Amino acid sequence: MARFDHLKGVFGLLPTPYQEDLEIHIPDLRAAADFCCRSGQHGIVWPVMVGEFYFLGEQERVRGLHEVMEAIDGRLPLIFGCSGVSVPQVLYFAKEAQKAGADAIIAMAPARTNTATAIEMYKRMADVYDGPLVVQNADAYAPLTGEQIAQLVQDVPSIEYIKEERQPGPKHIAEVHKLVGSQVKTIFGGAAGKVMTDEYLRGANGCMPACEIADLLAQVMELLWAGDEEAARELHRRCLPLIILENHAFMRYILKRRGVFTSTVERAPAGKQALDADDRREITRLIAAIEKDVKSYPFGEE
Repeated sequence: MARFDHLKGVFGLLPTPYQEDLEIHIPDLRAAADFCCRSGQHGIVWPVMVGEFYFLGEQERVRGLHEVMEAIDGRLPLIFGCSGVSVPQVLYFAKEAQKAGADAIIAMAPARTNTATAIEMYKRMADVYDGPLVVQNADAYAPLTGEQIAQLVQDVPSIEYIKEERQPGPKHIAEVHKLVGSQVKTIFGGAAGKVMTDEYLRGANGCMPACEIADLLAQVMELLWAGDEEAARELHRRCLPLIILENHAFMRYILKRRGVFTSTVERAPAGKQALDADDRREITRLIAAIEKDVKSYPFGEE
């Protein structure tokens, strides 16, 4: 029997931390999972684009799955990212998720494939994993139309969730909600939570942003659930300037300032996106607008 019957709300995406030798920093990865649990987020996803799944080897990714699950210890649902370079690799990760007992799995079609491959991939995932599937529908990865999603949901009953990321997000959320809103449990939005209030009003009951300030976005979602749209919008507006700055260097920096990460090492150097002193000062100014809303893991010094 599933531990969590209905996944909804704000699911924090874990960035993958690295040691100086570029191996995965397991203590920091576990700390990020614990942070999501303790800060009020509704679930955890690892590894997807934020977690740089495309940089991770098979064995270290499976090890990370077990480490994250152990760190969570049943407190929140974990959606394991199975996206890979080929359909066989996606299926390998789905099988490992089955063995580990992940609460759900999510995947995009491999890069440079087509919609027929994507549809076949989801059908084959359902053959090797008996939990809920999340269809991740993104522009650059063989995106499906709303009609194709509707047919796929009908053909594969274990597809219980959709992460709709075709842009503009709110319009496609509305499209998918109209077609399958009564057949799936939750439609999740993405785009770092930039338009999550609009997505919610058009049928999304969840969002998957990077985790570094997802505790605040979880508060936004809870205000929406409570019917206080104006308070939700006010908090969201104060988060937006930080969300706009988000990149991999930013995520790691914020998690370090909040006492979660000890390392900001990247496998792919940030280059021109690396934060300089002026960037850090601007981030500090923007943090001031949300500091009073932070219930745990306060921001430390620059």
